[in-house]
Amino acid sequence: MNETSFIKSIHNKLPKDVYKWKIRDTYTSGIPDAMYAGPAGFLFIEYKYIKIPKRSNTEVQTGLSELQKTWLTRMASYNLLVFVVIGSDLNHVILKDNWHRKLLGTHFINGLTTQELVNWLIKKVTNERSGQ
Repeated sequence: MNETSFIKSIHNKLPKDVYKWKIRDTYTSGIPDAMYAGPAGFLFIEYKYIKIPKRSNTEVQTGLSELQKTWLTRMASYNLLVFVVIGSDLNHVILKDNWHRKLLGTHFINGLTTQELVNWLIKKVTNERSGQ
């Protein structure tokens, strides 16, 4: 799986009442990959898909660029909901306001499944616990 197919796997599990926008901006660097909206509000997510190191104590490189970190930090300072979702073949990790944080392989062992990630996203924009 790669980042594009990972994002599609999330989008395919979202109910129709969750608005999703896969952002592709070739003019402005640092813009997140997607925006989601629902009755409870909206949020932005920068997705990364990585290969987990064999050793669980090895640091994971997220691949966030400085422009992405700057955009996320600025929007968070405006009180917008912005997240980084790091996906892997094992599980996924959500980062909020801590995208500079050191991640290890062990974080993914205890991470979210794809369905748990989808449920979290639905709840954020609709205030529901729908598993659809």
